[in-house]
Parts: sequence; C-alpha cells; structure tokens
Amino acid sequence: MKIDKVMNNNPQRFYHFAADARLLEEAPSCEECLAITLSLTINGQVYQIPGANVKECSVSAFRFGFNGTLGFYAPDDQRPDQLLSAFTGAELITVDLAITAVLNLPKQAPPAFAIKALVSEKSLREQAYRQVKGAPVLYRYYQINFCDPAQLLWQQHYPSELYVDDCMSTVIKAQVPAIFKLEIDFAPADEVTPLICLALGNTENLHTYRNGASNQASFYDFLLAYILDNNGFFIYDYLNHTYRISDKEPQLQTTTAFLPHQIANIQHQWPAIKRSVTNLLNGTADNCQNTPLVNPKAVDGIKHDLILRHAIDEQFTQHKARQEQKLAVAGATIYLSLNQWPMKSCWPECEVSLDPTVDGQHFVHAKQQYRCNSVYIDARALDSRPEKDVDLKFSQYQLRYRTVSHLANNPQPHLPPHVLAHYPVYVEGLIVSEQGEQDEKTFDVPENPDTGQFEYKVKIPLWDITIKLVLEADFLHSHFYFPLYRNTKLLLAFDLYQAHIVKVLNWGDGVQLPMATQGNHILFGKTSDDQTSVSHVYKDGKPILAIKRTKQNDTELVQMEEGSIILQTCEDS
Repeated sequence: MKIDKVMNNNPQRFYHFAADARLLEEAPSCEECLAITLSLTINGQVYQIPGANVKECSVSAFRFGFNGTLGFYAPDDQRPDQLLSAFTGAELITVDLAITAVLNLPKQAPPAFAIKALVSEKSLREQAYRQVKGAPVLYRYYQINFCDPAQLLWQQHYPSELYVDDCMSTVIKAQVPAIFKLEIDFAPADEVTPLICLALGNTENLHTYRNGASNQASFYDFLLAYILDNNGFFIYDYLNHTYRISDKEPQLQTTTAFLPHQIANIQHQWPAIKRSVTNLLNGTADNCQNTPLVNPKAVDGIKHDLILRHAIDEQFTQHKARQEQKLAVAGATIYLSLNQWPMKSCWPECEVSLDPTVDGQHFVHAKQQYRCNSVYIDARALDSRPEKDVDLKFSQYQLRYRTVSHLANNPQPHLPPHVLAHYPVYVEGLIVSEQGEQDEKTFDVPENPDTGQFEYKVKIPLWDITIKLVLEADFLHSHFYFPLYRNTKLLLAFDLYQAHIVKVLNWGDGVQLPMATQGNHILFGKTSDDQTSVSHVYKDGKPILAIKRTKQNDTELVQMEEGSIILQTCEDS
C-alpha cells in the first residue's frame, strides 16, 4: 500500500522556455557516475541527505535564476527518520545542492554545479512493508520543487507603495528581503523622477471597462518588465548566489573549450529579425514630431508607428534612445547536447566554445565564442530501488545535459515571459495650499522651474505623502479658470510615473443648496466672510437670480426676481 501526502500545494509559476525544455527531452542521454551533495535547512536545523539517496534531479538554470525538482529516499529502519517532522511543517525550506562528476576527472577538477534554492512545493510517499511484522514504513520518498529565492518570494510579493522625488533603485532595494542579496548598477534605475507608484495585485481597484482584466502581476513580473523595457540585464551569479541588475552583460567567465567527444550534437538557431521601420510620433500640439529610427534590415513600406505624448523634449529623447537599442539584431543561438558531465565550469555566464584545432575549421561555430545563458540537467538513477547505494556519496544516473548559448559579442537580455502590470490604480487625495491662512479656501500652483509647468500639491492620506500634479484645464472651457483650492477631495488615477485628477469628490463649504430650492450656485472667495455668491433658486415656483458680495460686515446684493430688481449695499452691525 502507498500513501501519498502533498504539502504546501500553492500554485507557482516556474519560468522556463518551452522550446528549450522540449529540446532537452529530445537530447540524447548517457550513463554517468555523479556525486550529489544535498542538504535541507528547516528552521535553522540542517538535514544532510546522502548523495546516492537522490534518485531524480532536474534543474533548469537560466541567467535570471533557476528551478527544478528533486526526489530522494530517507531510511526509517535502523534509525529514525529525523527529517519527517520538520518536512511536514510549514517552515521555509532552504536547499543546498551541488553536483559533480566522479570518474575520469582532469588534474584540475572543475568546480561543482551548485545552487542555493527555496522549496516551493513538496510531497511525501510512504511505502508500507506488509511482509515485515507490523507493516512498518522502512523508507520514505521525498520530492520537492525548488527555485531561486527571488523567483519564489517575489512571485508572491504584491506591494502598493508611493515614492516622491526618488529613483527606481530605491523602490527595488526596498523590496529585497534579507534572505538574498541584490546589486544594482543600472543607470535608468538611478534617474530621479517626481513620482513612482508601485501598485501590484490590485484586482479590486480597476474600472470594469477593462473587459474583466485584473492586475495579476507580481513584483517579479514588474521587475522583469521594467528591466526589459529599459534594455537591462537581470543576472543570477551562480558562484556567489547573488543577483545583479545592470546596463551590460557581466564579464564572461572564460573556461576551456569543449572537445568533440564531449558533444553529442550541435544545433544553431537564428531569431526572427525586425523588418519594419519604427516611427516615434509625438502627439502633442506644441511639440509634435514624427521621428523614424534607422533599421537597415527593414523592408520599404513596412512600419511600426508608436504614438507618444511627451510635452518635455528630454522625455521624448529618452524614449527614442530606448527604442533604438531594441533594434539591435540578435545573433545565433547554439544548442549543445553533451555526452557526459562537462569537465569544465558550465553554468550561465560561462564561456562556451569548441576547440577548432580538434573539431575542424569548417563548422559554423569554429573560432566563435559563446556565452552560456541556459543549462538543462536531468539525472535519474539507473536503479531507483531505495536500498540501492543507500547512504553512499555517489551513484549511477541516466543523464541528459544541454546548454543554450548566444554569441559573446552580441548581448542578449534573456528574460523569461512575464505578466504586465495594469494601471491606473485609483486613490483619493486632498489639495494642499501654502497660500493664506489654514481656514481659507486658497489655491497654490507655483511654476516648476525645471519644466515650466504649474503644479498642485496634493496630500495622499493612504501613504501620508504629498505629490505634485500638473495644473491642467481638464474638462472646463478655455475661458474658465477655476483652480482647486485647499482641502478639495479628489479621485486620482496613478500610473507608474504620474498621476492625474479623475474628478472632484466634494462640494466646498456653503456651495451645496437645499433640495427644496432646486437651485444652482457658484461660490467665489476664501471664507464665509470674504466671498461672492452667484445663485439661481426657486421660491414658490418662481426663479430668483442673486449676486451677493460679502466682506466681513460689508455686503452688496444684486437680485432679480418677478416684478423687481434689488440693488443693495449695506454694513451689517
């Protein structure tokens, strides 16, 4: 009888490239003796798993991180299974895994392929031995799914935060937990912007006109999209187990060339080339532009128009620079299937090349230097019985090993598929004014010396932050000038880098009239003692139009009603 127990069964998006994974399944296999070092850390306690107890190990390692699965036996016959109690709990599990070959090693053996991972899902299979008295469980088979820390944790991270006069580096660093380290050397991330609104996972705060779209993007999705949009690189360092965001690819880790007998087969692939001319169309009335970007590989008459709206030239220029970088033609990708465990360092960012003096000069890859961007490893024990090689350091495995690389002189970001964040998100705010006294209804729209635009200050109570919004005519006729005054409540729509006013949510003090009057009212001025009122109301079903000016005790009134016009000026006692 078998008893299967599945723990921590939360949905997890493992990022991989489907085409590459399919090619791994088609790759030839070989028999290899491997030493696997495995330890699990749970709540500070380290549990060592003998290498030969591992019966299956699959790892997909990319430039941005990795994921994989492991299956191993733990005996429970001569000694108690120490792992069981901790494994079945809810504590976070850390995985330390290292794999290396055992036989025919060179004098200077290559370092082990090593990763530090977190468990995402886990399962346990118990086998009852009916032929033994009491039908005990002599072996338990543990299985885990794992991935790099950023992928696991950031896929469950949905922050909603607002930053003012800050840069994206600050935003990203604030999301890094203590469990891993991230370095940022990325010029776009250091650019200070007036506003950054990180609003992820807000499925309840989107208008229904989005056809049911919901914001499923996690911070991991957001970060990947941001890096890709700004032509950056997101790199996991397999030597130091850290992350890095940068403008350029890291230094290539040069290693020895592969010899022909180590390679089972080689395949080259070239990606599709963009054949259209990109035109940037700036749709502003005062600064309209139609700027084509040079693409020597384009076909005449085929274009890709991008409509923008940048009132500031610098913003348009920055967008143009990003789009120009995207037109770089990607070079060849080379797929290597190996006949054995590699006798050299082989993980993302390592050099991949073949010895032309042995392999010949006529191959496409001759004298070419490639950068490894993916490694696929699948090792399954030749004998999967629990007692086979139990507690030994190494065992025999059926191995599939494939690498994917691109030309070293042709940088490629190599980021996984991701979900785009939906904006805007809607939050309320209050107009701030530094003009006049605190009880006065004054407006305050100073000119920004950098942009020449006039701006409101708006307090956002949710985040206890004051932002700046451009003073715009909005929906009023151009003859009207009605700036919003202190404490006006607003509904704001936030995008990533900007916000705009959707509508005003309240009437000012004294503006709203009783329903019985069926009246309309415009109220100018700072306070109830310093204002001008224009009203049109009904009394006994007859209209009354009044203009009343008040300055403390001094009042002037112009009122028109049936049969009379009242002109009055007086000083109340």
